[in-house]
Amino acid sequence: MPTVADPLADPLADPPTVAAMLSDQERFLFDLRGYLVLRGVLPPKQVARMQADLASHSILATTNDPFRSRFHGYLDWSDDWRGLIDHARVLPVLRAIIGEKFRLDHTYGMAMSASGETGGEGLHHEAALFDHGCYYTTHGNRMHNGLVVVSYALADVPAGAGGFCCIPGTHKTLYPLPPAWFGALDNPLLEQVPLAAGDVVVFTESLAHGTLPWTLTSHERRAVLLKYAPAYMQWSKSPQVAADRTRMTARQQAILAPAGMWERPPIAG
Repeated sequence: MPTVADPLADPLADPPTVAAMLSDQERFLFDLRGYLVLRGVLPPKQVARMQADLASHSILATTNDPFRSRFHGYLDWSDDWRGLIDHARVLPVLRAIIGEKFRLDHTYGMAMSASGETGGEGLHHEAALFDHGCYYTTHGNRMHNGLVVVSYALADVPAGAGGFCCIPGTHKTLYPLPPAWFGALDNPLLEQVPLAAGDVVVFTESLAHGTLPWTLTSHERRAVLLKYAPAYMQWSKSPQVAADRTRMTARQQAILAPAGMWERPPIAG
């Protein structure tokens, strides 16, 4: 299959302002693929500080299992981490694809190493398995999403390295994936998404996606995932907890508010 250059891959291109929300290109690509790559969101100096924070908190990648490699609690570490909650580059994307009333449901990070384990997380979710917390639909000229994932890469993810993978377009398929392909990481439709440290991939949870085993021995995988939802819903069993919210801005605290719609103000951008 011939490769097509990603029109959003130019790191020198001016990102849209918060007020502009999604550009025409971004809106089309998210609707088409179910995910969107934002290049160079975090500057190299911030990535370096965050990598140092991971080391200082003893976040080690001793496994290639994406479930056992998860870490938590980073919203309490510093403003570099708390700033991910409402990052100026990501905020307009969330407002456009979820709506102006949304909340941060839960967070975690992933640190994976190229160990001898098989690793990986099989494909899960798709539009044909419609779920009221995990969906993609359109009404009028707007898209509407259930749970949405924002994944920050804190280490380079070259082609073939592993990490996030998906079957583009499955967030709006009418018919289910053939059983031989669903859950498997070795089907012909699967795409791995290369990223550079500081890049972000935003995807709807209704996209068929998974985690490929990490294959690089030069460095380990470092990814930070923040999962947002419409303000009325809660996905995780318990609300997101940060030990000290006094160091957060008013907008960050509003995004962390419990689920509910009554008299809930929109998230300003």
